[in-house]
Amino acid sequence: MNIIYLTMQFPVPSETFASLDVESLGDQGHHVAVYGMRPKHKQFEKMIKERRHENITIKHFSMISVVTFLLFIARHPKMSFSLMKWIILSNSKKPKHLFKSLLLFPSSISIFKNLLKIKPDVVHLFWGHYPSMVGYLVNKYMPKTVLSMFLGAHDLVTGYPGSSDLSFDCDVIFTHSRSNLPMISKMGIDASKVNVIVRGTKLDFPVESTLNKFDYLHEPRFLTASRLIKEKGVDYVIEAFKNILSEFPGAILYVAGDGPYRSNLVELVKFSKLQENVIFLGHISQIDLVEYMAKVHFFLLLSRYPSERLPNVVKEAMFQKCVVLTTNTSGIDELIQDGNDGFIVEQSKVLARIQECVLDPIKSKDIAEQAYLKIINKFDVNVSMKTYLTIWGDALNRKHL
Repeated sequence: MNIIYLTMQFPVPSETFASLDVESLGDQGHHVAVYGMRPKHKQFEKMIKERRHENITIKHFSMISVVTFLLFIARHPKMSFSLMKWIILSNSKKPKHLFKSLLLFPSSISIFKNLLKIKPDVVHLFWGHYPSMVGYLVNKYMPKTVLSMFLGAHDLVTGYPGSSDLSFDCDVIFTHSRSNLPMISKMGIDASKVNVIVRGTKLDFPVESTLNKFDYLHEPRFLTASRLIKEKGVDYVIEAFKNILSEFPGAILYVAGDGPYRSNLVELVKFSKLQENVIFLGHISQIDLVEYMAKVHFFLLLSRYPSERLPNVVKEAMFQKCVVLTTNTSGIDELIQDGNDGFIVEQSKVLARIQECVLDPIKSKDIAEQAYLKIINKFDVNVSMKTYLTIWGDALNRKHL
């Protein structure tokens, strides 16, 4: 199957799940190319090597895209005008989205020109917001191509009007959590058309943790990992860790990730006099992150991000036999059964749960083992992508009847 993934940028540090999708589809024998609507990420070359994407066709917006755009509108004014009309009508009451859509108009046209030439079997909108502009053209002018859309929490919070409009014409719609369905319904989208398929993680990392690490809990090791923005709650983690240190002076917290809030977090650590116990790792490769997960006892994610849904970094930590403590974000109970394979906690309860686990290593091992088994049984990326392929294949067959 010839599949196009359409996103905003690829790869992106905070979107390892996109890389896992593409890698899995390729491993299963399908050709996948990725088109990004924005220019390359500043760490593009580094991430291509880290994630072994050297053999994937990846295209982004560039000066060549501008030339392609100008030539296309000169040759196909009717198609170009059709998209412009759709953008204006869809976003007439949303000036912010209208402005961004107009900025992305050249990118949408240049991508569509390539799709017309390639004629792929499937065009998958990895995000269902601004990529919907390209989806509109695919639906209207490429009747033999399966149009597939993913609607995640970010799409639902963004509330791009074109997502709802296009949903009625999509051949396939996916989401990754049942908790998204009420919001999807509020957008006017028929939730019965939506396939709920979990975003899985890979299970073949060259590193795999053992439960033996819990035999050495006298100096507990902690890890948090996310993009360093305020909403991800790393400040909550640091505040909770300060309380943990009062009980376990030898504890260490590793903070993986980078972002605009990092300087604030560094200042918080200095103000709290935690410099000897809190180590900032910066942006590290996925393999390096997994190696840290394999060594630490606890993984903390105290996010307050509205778009947080079953984060892959939590799945990776569970697979590496960490005891995970995370906040009650939407849908998290589909991933963690509180007290059985992790903890869903308020910030004020973190210390109490840590004390329970440190004082009872057998309980810690059991929680870590149950977490590991859940990921194996329910969150394997290869299983998820096989389901995608089956659904795409059925839709493609219907197109060619």
